[in-house]
Amino acid sequence: MAEQKEFIDKTNEYLESNEVYDLFDNLLKQLVIHQPAKPIQFLMEQLKKKSPLIVCVLGPPGVNRSRFCARLAAEYKVKHIQVGKLLREKRELKDEIDTGALVRDDVVIEIVKKEVAKAKGTGWVLDGFPRTKVQAQALQICGVCMDRVLLLNGSEKMIRQKYAVKMSASGYDIEAQEDAINRRLQHYFRYITTVAECFRNVIRQIDATSGDDDMIYESLKKMISLRPYSNAPLRPPRVMVIGPCGSGRSTQCQMIAKHYGCVHVDIASLVKDLQEKKKSAVAEVPPEFVSDEELCELVGKRLNEIDCVRKGWVLDGFPKTPAQAEFMRKAHMWPSRVCNLTVDEDVVVQRLSSRRIDPVTGIAYYGPPPTVSIRQRVIQAEYDQADAVRDRYQKHQENIGEILRTFAGVQPAPIKGEQTIFKVQEIVQEFIDRPLPSEVTQDPEEDI
Repeated sequence: MAEQKEFIDKTNEYLESNEVYDLFDNLLKQLVIHQPAKPIQFLMEQLKKKSPLIVCVLGPPGVNRSRFCARLAAEYKVKHIQVGKLLREKRELKDEIDTGALVRDDVVIEIVKKEVAKAKGTGWVLDGFPRTKVQAQALQICGVCMDRVLLLNGSEKMIRQKYAVKMSASGYDIEAQEDAINRRLQHYFRYITTVAECFRNVIRQIDATSGDDDMIYESLKKMISLRPYSNAPLRPPRVMVIGPCGSGRSTQCQMIAKHYGCVHVDIASLVKDLQEKKKSAVAEVPPEFVSDEELCELVGKRLNEIDCVRKGWVLDGFPKTPAQAEFMRKAHMWPSRVCNLTVDEDVVVQRLSSRRIDPVTGIAYYGPPPTVSIRQRVIQAEYDQADAVRDRYQKHQENIGEILRTFAGVQPAPIKGEQTIFKVQEIVQEFIDRPLPSEVTQDPEEDI
C-alpha cells in the first residue's frame, strides 16, 4: 500500500508539474470542435502546433477599447477584427449606427463569422463583439471556443465624459451627443450582464478607470497570459493567504479575487453557513474554534466545486493548523502561491479592539455603522477582547512555522501587513504574477 501511495503521489506531481492535464484538455477541445475524419492523425498534427492567440475584448463606449485591441493585435501579430469599423463601412447601416442603435444580430453575426473564418488558424483579437446574448451564443455555435474574454469596466461618469469628447471630435452637436450616449449606454448595460454570463468561466475584468493607458494595457496583457486549469502563475491562480486575526487577510483576499477573477473562499462564511444548517447561533465564530475535521470537510468540498476548479481560488484563513495543512497536501489541493501576512501582536490587538459585531446580521464593523439602529445594537465579541486576541495570536504563531514548511515547494512569501491596504495589495500581486524558478522552465508560451 505504501508503494502504491508513493506511485500515485509521484504520478500526480509529474502530471501537474508538466501540465499534462492541460495538454489533454486542449487536444480534446480541438477534437470536439473540428471532428476530423482521422482523429489520431489530427491529434498528432495538433501536438506540433502552438495554439494561436484568440481573445475577445468587451467594454462600454469611451474606454478606448479599439485602441487597446489594435496594440494587442500588433504585439501578438494577429488579426484585429474591429466590428464597429466593419459595420460603419456598410453605408446602409450608417444612419442606424449614428443614432446609437444596435445593428440587428443577424447582420452583425454574419459579418463576424466571415472575418473569423478568414483568420482561422492565425489568431485574432475580436473587438466589441458580442454585444448581446444572441451574438455570444452564435460565436459558440460556429465552433469558436473562447478561453480568453476580457471585459473593460468603467464608471458611467467616466464613460460619458470620454464618449462626449470622442463625439465632439467627430463633429456631432451637443444634443445629438446626449441622445446617442444615452442610447448606447442603455444598450450596453442592458445586455452586458447576460453576455458576461455566457463566458462566466473564462471572463476576466479590468478596471479601465484607474491608471493611464499603458497601465491598463499591461493589465490586459497579464490577463491574456492567464490560462485555465493549472497552478502555474500564468493561469487562474490558487492562492492561499495566511495571517493572524486582524492582519487584513480578508480585505486582501477580496481584492485578489476581484483582480484575478477567481473565487474568494472565506472560511468564516463557510463556518457561518454550517452553523445555520445546524440551526446553531448565527453569531460569528472564529475558525480557530472549529475542529480540524469539520473545517477540512468544508474546505475540501468547496474547493472541488466547479467554479473553484475552473476559475481558481483565493483561500482566506486556511489552513490554521499543521493538520489542516497536511489535509491540503494529501488531497492534492496544492496552492500556486502562499502569502503569509505578518503583523505585530500589539497592532492586531489595537485593530480588533475597535471591531464591533452586528448580532442580527453577523457583519463586522471597524468604524461607526451606517445607521443609528445598527450602532445601538452592535457589540464587541468576546474573542475580540484583548486577552482573547492575544491568545488567538499566540496559537497562530505556534502553528505558522510548520504550516509554511508543508508548502515550502511554492516558496511562501512573508508580507508585512502593517503597510497600507493598497501597498500590501501591490506586493501580493507582484508575488502572484512573478514565476517561480521551477515554473519558468515549464511555461510552453513564454516566448508568445
